[in-house]
Amino acid sequence: MYFHYHTLFKTLRLTFSRRYFCTRHAFFVVTFIVLFLVLRTIVWLVRWLDYIFFPGFRTQPIKCPIYIIGNPRSGTTFTHRLISMDEQFSFFKLYHTIFPAVIFYKFYAVLGRFDRVVRSPLRKLLNRLSRKGFKGWETIHKTGPHEAESDEMLFVYAMLSPLLGLLFPFLDSLDEAKFVDRLPAESRQKLMEYYKDSLKRHLYATGSDKILLEKVALIAGRLHSILEVIPDMRVVHLIRHPYESIPSLINMFYVPLKSLAPQVKHDSRPILEVAGMIFEYYHYLFELKKTFPETQFIEVRYEDLVKDPEGTVELIYRKLNITMSREYRDVLRAEAEKARHYKSKHKYSLEEYGLTRENVYEELKDIFKEYGFER
Repeated sequence: MYFHYHTLFKTLRLTFSRRYFCTRHAFFVVTFIVLFLVLRTIVWLVRWLDYIFFPGFRTQPIKCPIYIIGNPRSGTTFTHRLISMDEQFSFFKLYHTIFPAVIFYKFYAVLGRFDRVVRSPLRKLLNRLSRKGFKGWETIHKTGPHEAESDEMLFVYAMLSPLLGLLFPFLDSLDEAKFVDRLPAESRQKLMEYYKDSLKRHLYATGSDKILLEKVALIAGRLHSILEVIPDMRVVHLIRHPYESIPSLINMFYVPLKSLAPQVKHDSRPILEVAGMIFEYYHYLFELKKTFPETQFIEVRYEDLVKDPEGTVELIYRKLNITMSREYRDVLRAEAEKARHYKSKHKYSLEEYGLTRENVYEELKDIFKEYGFER
């Protein structure tokens, strides 16, 4: 398992620096680091045992995986969970990303069968703990141990994920975590070997003949590196108006930050740094999409997805040359019907986070022009 020690030491140095120190925040950081390193060590040991008990994963092919991407809060989760209901795909669930080893997968499969026999007390307990653990996030991003989820935790284990900004309120100092593509070639190669190795384990354990279906909203800063090691990847890019996606994303970061680092306010520096990251991601994806063959890249408007989920998924299947079974078509139609009755209870504004429409437009003029977004 690749580990970027430089980022770990930097986060600790900054946490205890005179500029950023806060007693409550420092306590959470120390607690997190200790628990994180213990968990990571256990996962590393079990992954090592995979080489002894399940060596076949090393030759597992990864054929034409599908990545659903987009700047966060652009409908990637909804699209991913719709398509994940098609049995021809294999996708990460939250517990897969926390325990990315074949032995763990096999163990939990056996435990799950036993749990179902005795009326699922363990599943109910996990769901209860999950609701408490993700309290405050349930209306922002519904998740849980058995929910379809991003593989972001694989990069958290490497200390190279933008999600570190949920605990460390100094994203501008963590450029390696935001942009893996800017790492030295040797570091990127080692990280991508670990990443591809993790995907192989997942497919080997969940269905070697299935198509890998990924959803990664924070992928922009490492998409080029992934393309280098998986050149046949297919991308579904969700696009949403920045005035809507940016405040929604900032809120996703603000919810945990306000509890872990009470010095963080709605319009303070850490929040503006999150906004700065998403500006960079918009530009970076805009340039990077030009390097993809047309047959491997499709763009989907958020408003089209919301208006017609069924038609949007059918379009994705046609563009990427994927066969849709009758059984899945029925499931898709039923889920799309449910989605039509869903209304978000939250509306977020740029102003409450210290931004204005003028700020956003000036930062993203080329994006507005490319997609015809209204000012």
